Amino acid sequence: MHLVRDASVGLKIFLRNVGAEHADMMVECYPGIKTEQLHRLIEKRDLGSPETVIIHVGTNDMRTTRNLDFIMGEVYALVSTAKKKLPNCRLVLSGVLRRRDVSWWRIGALNDKFDWVANALGLTFVDPNSWIEDGDFARDGLHLNGRGKRQLGQLYARISGLDDGGSAGSKI
Repeated sequence: MHLVRDASVGLKIFLRNVGAEHADMMVECYPGIKTEQLHRLIEKRDLGSPETVIIHVGTNDMRTTRNLDFIMGEVYALVSTAKKKLPNCRLVLSGVLRRRDVSWWRIGALNDKFDWVANALGLTFVDPNSWIEDGDFARDGLHLNGRGKRQLGQLYARISGLDDGGSAGSKI
């Protein structure tokens, strides 16, 4: 799970080097965290006043929860809290990255639900799978390799407006 803000917040081990090329982007990693735990962290933590926050959701919840609607509800609550705590911030919900141990159908179905959450709450939704190729994964098929991390970092920089291709659209 990742929360990336533009002096950003991110989660998960493979994002540790995302944003390394952008001094304005801060990425915090929380390996193994689930949506409910991130929700509590956001409730308790002072996040400052970033211009953009990207919440990247991993598959940690998918491994233990079979019900995608339950996961969607947890993400809805998380994003609602972030929206209340950061009323002047542009929030972006980044979908689940594909991985070898979870079916593409299941990841696609959850990303469709996250797209609905983003639309319902007036956020931008981005599907990182449209930016990541098969060759961007490490041999384990679960984590991004160096190239994949750079690709994801470039996507997040673009969304945050930290490069020349910043997007004002609602879905990327």
